[in-house]
Amino acid sequence: MKQILTEWRKYIAEEDNLEQNIYSFDFDNTLIRYQTLEDGDVEYLGPHEENIALLKDLAAQGNKVIIVTSRCKPTRPKYDWDKAPTPEEAIQEFGLPVEEVHYTYGNLKADKLMELGVSKHWDDDDDEVAAAWAAGIEAVAVPVEGEVTQQLRDKWCDVLSKEEEETN
Repeated sequence: MKQILTEWRKYIAEEDNLEQNIYSFDFDNTLIRYQTLEDGDVEYLGPHEENIALLKDLAAQGNKVIIVTSRCKPTRPKYDWDKAPTPEEAIQEFGLPVEEVHYTYGNLKADKLMELGVSKHWDDDDDEVAAAWAAGIEAVAVPVEGEVTQQLRDKWCDVLSKEEEETN
């Protein structure tokens, strides 16, 4: 009888382990890194090795890993000055076991995270982290140096607004 109970407990533990968690990562300043230049501009530095290793470990444990970014999905060729990979390019270049990429087009990610059933999210934006927690989703703030997150956002907003002016 004791053997049956032992085997039953093993079976239950294995069944519990089959439940897949969904983990999400922001992209800019979370999976890839930027630095601030002396003139206030920002430039791409490369992959965020620590978070990429964590992402790969989570996937290797059988979890579903996705990217949820506030970027807009690319609809045109990249700008010459933009040396950073797109999320899809980074998946290929860094061998990331990412199953999906979701774009929120500048909106807070909390609603999308809830819709997708995300249990934990990593992000460099304090507002995104706070919104995730408010929605009941565990979130980890990824530290960045200085104001690089805001500077990157400002750069893109400036570029996109100038592009819009030119088309109107």
